[in-house]
Order: sequence, then structure tokens, then C-alpha cells
Amino acid sequence: SAGDKVWVLDERGTQETSPGVAKRLGELENRSAKRLAVLLGGAYGLDDAARARADWVWSLSKGTFAHELCRAVALEQLYRARTIQRGEPYHHGGT
Repeated sequence: SAGDKVWVLDERGTQETSPGVAKRLGELENRSAKRLAVLLGGAYGLDDAARARADWVWSLSKGTFAHELCRAVALEQLYRARTIQRGEPYHHGGT
């Protein structure tokens, strides 16, 4: 619906640092995004229509992983991004 944003996980997407993901989440909040949907395909990925609908196509790695592992990594990155935004000590990496 209007105000919803879609991020698609796809090996052909853009890789981003953890602080970069935090920045992207912050930009969504600044644009008053209502909800964020993160789409993850199965063994054969997502179709072109799903990628075309995406507000961002996000690649977690140049490697290929099982979608269950990608789900865990994406959730961890979103959690890490939130802790970066709040200034919590969870993230120890640089910017």
C-alpha cells in the first residue's frame, strides 16, 4: 500500500555496510515509510517483477547461500542497523 517500502534480497543487488543499512533505514523513517517488506526468494530467487517493484535490491554477499541463512543474516543486519541508530554498543565496526 501507499507508504510501504520493499527491499529485495538478490545476489545482483547492491552490497552495503552495516552503517549504510542503518542510514537507509533512517532515510525510510525520514520519508515516513509505514512498513518495510524484505523479500527473499527461494532456490531460484525472485522474478523480474519483484525486483522491479523493489525500492532497493540488496545483496548480502557476492557468494550464494541457502535462503534460510540469508534470512538470518538479513535479520541480524537489520537488528545491527537499529542498534547503530540508537548508539548502542552492539556494533563494533567502523563506519
